[in-house]
Amino acid sequence: MEPPVTLRPLQLADLGRVDQLLREPQVARWWTSDTTAERELERFRRRLVEPAETATRMYAVELGGTLVGWCQWYRWQDYPSEAAAVGAGRGEVGADYAVGDPGAIARGVGTRMVAALVSEIWRHEPLAGLLVAPQAANTASRRVLEKNGFLLVEVRPVSTEPHNRPMAIYRLGPPPAS
Repeated sequence: MEPPVTLRPLQLADLGRVDQLLREPQVARWWTSDTTAERELERFRRRLVEPAETATRMYAVELGGTLVGWCQWYRWQDYPSEAAAVGAGRGEVGADYAVGDPGAIARGVGTRMVAALVSEIWRHEPLAGLLVAPQAANTASRRVLEKNGFLLVEVRPVSTEPHNRPMAIYRLGPPPAS
C-alpha cells in the first residue's frame, strides 16, 4: 500500500527542500522556464514571511512524512488582472502544484495531491468552483486534473503569463451539496 499524501502549511524551513525540487528537470521545465529557481524561492519566502501581503495559501506536500512537492491556492478575485486573463468567474479559486521528488513520480502522488488540495480548498471555501491553467504541453498535470474531475474549458495563451505558450484551462464546479 502506498503511503498517504498529506498537506501541511509550507514553512521557511522547507524552502531548502523546495529549492532542490524546483531544480529537478520535471519541475524546472514548468516552474522556472521563464524565471529562475532563486526568484521563485524569493516569492515563496515573501509569502511565508509577510502573509498579509499575499492572498496565496501555500502547502508542503508530503508522502509518508517526506516533502515531495508543494501546492498553493488563491481566490482569483485577489488577482484581478490574472483572473480576467484566464476567464475566472466570480468566487472561483485557482491553484498551482508540483511533485518534484523523482521517487514520487508516476505513482499517483500528483492525483492524490490534487484531491487533497481540492478538499483543503473546499474546507476554506465550501462553495467555490476551481479554475486552473497548466501549460497545455504539461500532459502529466492535465491527466491529474482530469482524474480529479476537472473539465477542459479551452486551450489558449493567457496574456498575463510571461510567455505565449498555450495554457489548458480546466474547471471543477463547487462540491455537491451534502
